[in-house]
Amino acid sequence: MTGFGWHSDGKFGKNYRLCGRSDFLKVCRGQESIRVKGRYCRISSAEATIGDTRFGIAVSRKAGAAVTRNRKKRIIREFLRNNKTLWPSAKMIVITIDSPCDDESGLLNEIEQLLRKIK
Repeated sequence: MTGFGWHSDGKFGKNYRLCGRSDFLKVCRGQESIRVKGRYCRISSAEATIGDTRFGIAVSRKAGAAVTRNRKKRIIREFLRNNKTLWPSAKMIVITIDSPCDDESGLLNEIEQLLRKIK
């Protein structure tokens, strides 16, 4: 699906990613941001200034070793790719995982519920 922002290798295109510290800070520390928190993660959302919905994923060191953190990011990206109908329109969203979580399906269910709250 190369025409829709996806690369042929399955990665998010740049138009679907938050790139750089400044983008993350706009969403996480912005005064007009919406924040929802669950057991395993929290989601911050702000209106996008231009373009489509863009995502950023941050996993704290408290969540585990580097291998574990990278695996969680890959799982979340795959979940977002497969559930594009859950995406709010024209938002910048940061998903932050800051606690250890061995239950991956529980984490994904929580992300789904929190995304529905933001919509």
